Amino acid sequence: MKHRPANNNQLLQQLRQSAWLNLGRGILLALLFSAVMLLLIALLLYLTALPEKTAPYLVYAVGTIAILWGSSYAARKIGMRGWLNGGAVGAIYVLLMLAAGLIVADDLTVGWSLVVKIFLGFIFGAAGGMWGINY
Repeated sequence: MKHRPANNNQLLQQLRQSAWLNLGRGILLALLFSAVMLLLIALLLYLTALPEKTAPYLVYAVGTIAILWGSSYAARKIGMRGWLNGGAVGAIYVLLMLAAGLIVADDLTVGWSLVVKIFLGFIFGAAGGMWGINY
């Protein structure tokens, strides 16, 4: 028999804790997927005659798939508000990737480009979250 909380406050607290945990897992899943795929892309570029000008497109594709997958996972585990939870995963993923990019290159221009990247991360995350809830 499962343990049932004595009151609604305990139940609400448990739901919040599990939601944060599942958001973190979704972000971690997206980051791990990105790391593995980016290593494979680097290996592919090194070992084949694939031109380097295709690398940004491959990186964007990997990032998009990672956001969709991570946000879908998180929203499916949380079970509610797929668009919001997925959007949070997408936006946080973009911010973490930008922070990781600052380690490599000390150049970050704050402007519309940054806002657009975060917004697109939220939009793709929201789409993945809705997909995770409904399918």
